[in-house]
Amino acid sequence: MDISIKLSGGQYLKGIISSPGEHAKAVVILVHGLGEHIGRYNYWVRKFNERGFTFVGLDLPGHGKSDGKRGYLKNFSVTDEMLDILIREYSKTFPGLPVFLYGHSLGGGIVLDYLIRKDPRVKGAVITSPWLRLSFEPGQFKLMLASVMNWIMPSMVQKSGLMAEHISHDNKVVDAYKNDPLVHDKISVSLFNSVMDAASHSFDHAEYIRIPLLLLHGSDDQLCSPAGSSEFASKNHHITLKIWDDGFHELHNESFKDEVFATIVDWLESKM
Repeated sequence: MDISIKLSGGQYLKGIISSPGEHAKAVVILVHGLGEHIGRYNYWVRKFNERGFTFVGLDLPGHGKSDGKRGYLKNFSVTDEMLDILIREYSKTFPGLPVFLYGHSLGGGIVLDYLIRKDPRVKGAVITSPWLRLSFEPGQFKLMLASVMNWIMPSMVQKSGLMAEHISHDNKVVDAYKNDPLVHDKISVSLFNSVMDAASHSFDHAEYIRIPLLLLHGSDDQLCSPAGSSEFASKNHHITLKIWDDGFHELHNESFKDEVFATIVDWLESKM
C-alpha cells in the first residue's frame, strides 16, 4: 500500500507499507541509498512479509516519488523528522510489536547517525554497506571545495560518480538500475557534507549505540569501505559484524541474497 507523510517544511515523502496483517510480529523501517528509491526493494518486501514482518519505507527527499530537487537534502534534521514520524506512527499502528530500523548505504549512514544522536525507542537495527568511509578517497581539493560551497551554494547538485557496475555482480540488476527512470546520479553539496560530517561523528561516538545492531558488508564493495565498517564495529560490543566474501555494494541483490536475508531475519527474530 502506498503511503505519504508531510514534513514540517511542507515536503511530501512517498513510499510503501506492506504487512502480513494479523500475523505480523515486528515492523521493519528501511532507509534506502543514494540515488535510488524504495521500489527497488520489492523482493525484500515480499520476503519480509513471508516471515511475518511488516515493511515500511519512504523515498528520501529528492529521491524517487518524493518531493524535492533530485539529490538535494538540506541536512539530517530532515531525515531525523522522517524517522521520528515513522517510528511514532507505526508503533501506534502496530502496538506492542517491536520496531527495527534498517539502513543501506547512505541510509545506513543516516540510521547510524540517528541512533547515536537520538537514541530512539527501537528494538534493534540492521545496517548494510553503510557510508562511513568511501572505498575511494576524494581528493583534498574536492573536500575543501565542497566545504566552501556548502556556505555559498549548499543546494548545488553535481553527479555522484556512482558506477552502476559496482552495485552487484548480477548484470540484470545493473541494467535495471541504469534503465530505472526513478534512479538518479545526483548529490548536492549539502548532502555530501552532511554525510561526511555524520560519518566522522559516528566514528567518534560509536559507543553511544545502546541497542543490538547487525552490520553487514561485502568484502569487494567498491563504493563504501568494508574496512570502515569493521573499524566501526570494533568500537561497540552491541554490534554484530559479518563480511560477505566477494560481495559488492548491494548484498540484497547478489546471487547469495537469500543467504543474506536469512541472516538478517534470523538475527531479528533472535532479538525479539
